[in-house]
Amino acid sequence: MRKEKPTGKEISEKSKEIKLDKEKTTEEKFEGKKIKFTPSILEPESMEDLEQGQVIGILDHEIERKGKLPPGKYNIFIAKVNGEWQGYAESNGNIDIEASSVTVKRHHWGDCKHKKPSFKFSRICVTVCIKPVLFFCLVSVTVCS
Repeated sequence: MRKEKPTGKEISEKSKEIKLDKEKTTEEKFEGKKIKFTPSILEPESMEDLEQGQVIGILDHEIERKGKLPPGKYNIFIAKVNGEWQGYAESNGNIDIEASSVTVKRHHWGDCKHKKPSFKFSRICVTVCIKPVLFFCLVSVTVCS
């Protein structure tokens, strides 16, 4: 767990180190507009590593909603700050929006199959498996703007 929120610069620097899992890219359309998420290949040694902060993938979208994340390409970063999971969308060294909710869920072996990220459109939400083992997902994250 960390005590301070990340800066846009920190997220931007971490995004330069990630490897993307392009085979797991998910692209859909909502109201005729494109939304695409490419997850990072994450190999956190422990939940403490994850809590310090990780770029979980890149979101690229065209959806326009007043007061929400503007269309564009963003590094999606999660961290546990002062005991609470937080999410951030960063672009060009700036945090454009903080997530309205972040849920990190542990799964029992065999309970959750590993699959591509998925979207929920009541808000812009993406769910991604961040700890796959064989065909199963042991830890998933849902981030909503």
